[in-house]
Order: sequence, then structure tokens, then C-alpha cells
Amino acid sequence: MKHILSLAFAQDHYNFDEEVEFNGVTYRITQYSTNFDMELTESIIKKYDGVCDVICISGLPQKIKFKKGFFLHPDAYRIKTSAKFTPIVDGQIIKDVYIPYALRLFYLKNKNFLSKRKIGFYSAALQKSFVEVLEDLENNLVMADPYFLTKMPFNLHSSKGLDQYLKALSPVLKRLKIKKSNVPSFSESNRKMNRALDEFLSCDILVGNEANIHFLNLSHLKGKTLIIDIVSPLLEEKLKQAGLKEALICLPQLSSHSKINYSILEGIMQLKKGIGSPVKDDDVVSLVEELKLAPEIKKLNEDNSDTAIFSFVIHPLSSRYLFKLPGLKFISKEYSKPFESGIEELLSMSPGFYYGKIDGIVSEKNGKKVEGLIYAVTETPKKLMEKEPDVIYKKILKLCEKAQKAGSKIMGLGAYTKIVGDAGVTIDRLSPIPVTTGNSLSSASTLWAAKLAVEKLGFVKKLDHQFLGTVMVVGATGSIGAVSAKVLSLSWKNIILVAPRAYKLIELKDDILKINPEANIIISTESDAHSFESDLIITTTSGQGKTILDIMKVKPGCVICDVSRPFDISEKDAIKRPDVLVIASGEVQLPGDNVNIEIDIGLEGNIVYACLAETALLAMEGKFESFTLSRNIDYEKVIEIDKLAHVHGVRLSQIMGHNGFITDEEFNLCREHAQKKLKGLL
Repeated sequence: MKHILSLAFAQDHYNFDEEVEFNGVTYRITQYSTNFDMELTESIIKKYDGVCDVICISGLPQKIKFKKGFFLHPDAYRIKTSAKFTPIVDGQIIKDVYIPYALRLFYLKNKNFLSKRKIGFYSAALQKSFVEVLEDLENNLVMADPYFLTKMPFNLHSSKGLDQYLKALSPVLKRLKIKKSNVPSFSESNRKMNRALDEFLSCDILVGNEANIHFLNLSHLKGKTLIIDIVSPLLEEKLKQAGLKEALICLPQLSSHSKINYSILEGIMQLKKGIGSPVKDDDVVSLVEELKLAPEIKKLNEDNSDTAIFSFVIHPLSSRYLFKLPGLKFISKEYSKPFESGIEELLSMSPGFYYGKIDGIVSEKNGKKVEGLIYAVTETPKKLMEKEPDVIYKKILKLCEKAQKAGSKIMGLGAYTKIVGDAGVTIDRLSPIPVTTGNSLSSASTLWAAKLAVEKLGFVKKLDHQFLGTVMVVGATGSIGAVSAKVLSLSWKNIILVAPRAYKLIELKDDILKINPEANIIISTESDAHSFESDLIITTTSGQGKTILDIMKVKPGCVICDVSRPFDISEKDAIKRPDVLVIASGEVQLPGDNVNIEIDIGLEGNIVYACLAETALLAMEGKFESFTLSRNIDYEKVIEIDKLAHVHGVRLSQIMGHNGFITDEEFNLCREHAQKKLKGLL
């Protein structure tokens, strides 16, 4: 049986001598905790040199690399070269190769967790493998090395600055003794007196390693997220007691092997290779593949903060809406018309501003209280589409920054702000908080309203949850249109896709057939060519009020679900066809007995647009991520947000039309008109 000596330089009172099985092989591991005692560490090495098979050291300062050089503390070098016969390893090669891979792997599956966050390093010099990856992911890095290493009251913010600092400091570091008392306190009580410490402790995520976390006062970790190399059961209990919210553990697979750390793992690899053949990068890669190593997030304490805060951007849907602003309310509706054009032009030059808030939202799933901060830009749809995207981006990004400072953890884009440019992608990339367009829930609520309206009119038969009729989606290649078409293809016998570009329709048809190979799909660039045969029409264009179909050609008894704002189907056109039901989509009800919307968003009571409700839902779930972006919506996201809405209590309000709620009496009148017209056609 191979014998491994483990020296835990930065720990105390964690000694053992046990037989440990790992990957089908049993090893004898003898560990001593030497508590920063150089002489004791050297004496144990000399005692076991030539007696054990490999010596593994953890807790010593590792080699610090910087541009055109590196620094290894003389005392650490002395320890690592003190054995004459038995090889000494420290696990650094595993960290250098595995940790960048692990972080990138986690990022690809959880992009918003490790992107555009404020991340603090106790000592970035000791964790260079973390720095390179996290800096590439556009995070705001706060490196407390000056404070950690020399108690100097400033931080570093880039790998370039870190290299310059380490190069300049290396002569000083050589003379510093490696001892526990040199590490400063990271206590909350000291932050008021130290601006650098205050900046570090304000970070969303902190990065440390097991060796240095062990001997810190951990009270500052309450409610935080920690990225760490490995967590032993002992440290996990300490972190839990300190109130740490969650830990991203780079090598959680070792948690079931409580006696094995990075240095011991390298020792095991060294024993497999044989003495005289050092472990190399390729060996680590093979180990990762063999053991299927991967990082994972571990929740240690629930987030018990009273209120989760989200933010949302709105804008006037027409020049008439501008007169709802506090400073213009004195101009009555009758006299506003002559001023609309001038006011629209003038106000489009003003910056965005805080408009008001929505509170009293309470999740039915977990009782989470949620508050929404509502911001506004003054551009109408016309002005938003006329201006260069960069101009609108800058205006919204300033609001994102204000929202973050106010405690918001996610920003939602309303109406045409989510259409500008690349549909939220650039704003999300540059924003300090995640951004969502809300289009996933907008799509889901469209289908809620459409399904209920079709069922209430009762003209379309169903068989095994499938409508035996025809649905037409106008604007099918747009973000909401495309995903609506995909979902509807599963519940309607026939589906007609309408959009101006035929090649995009062909691509969409192919996508739908991958989801449902049995779907009966017709594509067309003309909505009027098929409106006479459609039982349900979904309109989801960005036509800004332009006529998109001839209402007079629509089939009697048809439901038109108008998703667009401004409406695709004008009130004037809707009145022409009392036998056709035109409904609005996107209006949902927020959960909570005392929801209070202190500003005018154009709806009544606790009813809001679905894009706003999606942002609120993500806050209820604690899912602060860019859930919906770009012009492509994943239909699986629609299904996911639909489920979240169900459990948290976000539901369709009463079906609405141009002038508010559609009553049962109006449904009955529409049905009667349609029945008479259909009899006349027979």
C-alpha cells in the first residue's frame, strides 16, 4: 500500500493517519497540521523523507506568475525542496489546468452567474487561474491583494494592474514571513474605516481558496456567494454558520473523499505515473475526463431578505400618452392634439428617469415579497425606431446603473425598448445587472388569452386537447410570432405562417417540423389570402399601427389576438366586424392581496403587461438572469416561464380588448353575430 504524507501548513488540529480508498485504490494517508510553523514542517518532512512514497503540501503560498516572470516565496521554496528522496507536490498544476476549464464549463451552462458581476478576490495573486477566466467574462474585478498581502488600503482592478503590482512588490514579499498574523481582518466592523475594504465587501461574489478562508473571520460572508477551489465538511459547516448564501465549488467530487485535497490528488497522480516522471498538463486533462470532474453550486442558506427588487423600463405608446406625465396632465385630452408633435420631438431629447414603483407583490409559491422600480424613457415608438440604436442603448444603460444602485437585480425592457437594435443583447452585455425582454411570458400569455377566447366562443371543436381548426400567425418570423407558432403547432390541426420574407418562413417551417413532424403548415406573405379560413389569428408585428390585414375578409367567429403595441387592429376596424372578437394580449395579474401600482401604465388594478410580469416572476424565483433576449425566443423558455407563472400566481387577467375588459355579454353578442353571418353564408 502506498503511503502519502500530507502537511496542512495553514491549518491546526486536523491530524489523522487513515487508509483511504480513491478510485478503486487504497492509500495510507498521514496528515499533520503545522499551523504556519516552518521548523515543524521541515522537521516532519525530514522524518518521512525516503520513508513515505509522496509528500503533499497544502496551504503554502504557491508560485505567483506575472508577465515575464514569477515569484515563489523563499520560505515556500525552502519547504518544497527540503526532501532528498521523496517527491513533494502541492496541487498547483491541477489548479492551473482544471480551474479555468471548470469555470468556463460552469459559465457555458450558467452564463449570467459568472458574467458582468462584481467579483472580489481576497488575493488574486494566489488565484491567477481564476482571474484570467473571470476577467474575460466582462466582470468587474476587485482584487484586495494590497490589503491581503501588505495591509495597504487600495484595490486592483485588472490583471495588468496586478502584474505591475506583483512585479514591484516581489522584493518586499521576499522579506515577509509566512505567518497567520500577517493576514488582515476582513471584518464588517472595519469597512467604515477602510474604503478599499468597503469596496471589496460590497462585491456580489467573493473568490478564495480553502487554505486562506479557514483562518479568516467569516462574518462578512453573510448572504454572499463564494467561489472556492474545494470545501471540506469542516469548512462547509463554518461557511453555513457564517450565513454564506451559496458556494461555487470547483471540485465538489472530492467532498465525498473528505481526506483528499488538490495536493493529495496530485500525489495520487504522481504515484500512478511513477517517481521521476512529474505530472503534466495532459495527465490532468485525462484525470478530468476519467473522473468526469465538474464544478457545482451548493446552496448553504436560503435567501431570507425581505424584498427582492426588479426594475423595468416603459415608454409612451403614442404621443397622446405623453400627456399622462405629471408636468403635462394639466393639458386636457380635448386640447392636446395641436401640441402632440412638438411635445413628442422635445421630450425625446430628455434623459430617462425614475417614474415610480410597484409594491405589494407576494409569490404564492414561497411568500417572497417583490418590489418593482419603474423607469421611463420619453420616446414614442416612432422616435425609438427613428433614432440610432446606440443613442437608445446609452439612455437605457444609464437607467440600468441607477437601478443597480437602488438595489435592483434585474432589468426588464418594455414595448419598443426591446425591439431597438439587437433586441436587448447589447444592453444586457453592457448593463451591470441582467436584462430580459419579457417576451417569453408575453408569448405564453398570448396563448392563454387566445385559448380562453376560442373556448368561450365555442366555434372550434377539440379532440384530445387539439383544436380541429386553423390558426394563423401574422408576423410569424418575429420573436413572439415564431415561438407562438411553435407552441401552437402542438395544439392546432392546421397552422398558417405569415410574414413578408418567404425565406424566413421556410426556415421557421423547418424548425416547427423538427418539433412536430406531423404539423400541417402553410406559409404565405399575404395575410388576406388565408384570413377567411382562420379560426384564430395571432398578430405580432412591429407595424406601428399600419394595416396588416383586411378585417372585412376575416372568417365570422374568428378570434384575433393582437399582441402588437400600438395595436395592429385599430378600434375603428374592430367595430366594423361585431362577429369577430379582437382581443388584446399580454395583460396579466400579479399575485398579492395589496398590489399597489403608484404610476399610470395604462392598465387597471394589479394588471400589468406580461413583459413586466416576467421580470417580476424572475425576482420571485430568485432567477436573476437574462432569461429572454434577442429576436429568437426558445419555446422551452416559454414553457418554463409558463410553469413559473402557475406556481407563483401570475395569471391571465380578464380578457381585454381596446377599451378594457371584455365581458361575458360581449362574448355572447359576438357569438350571436357570428352565428347569424355563418347561416347567411351557408
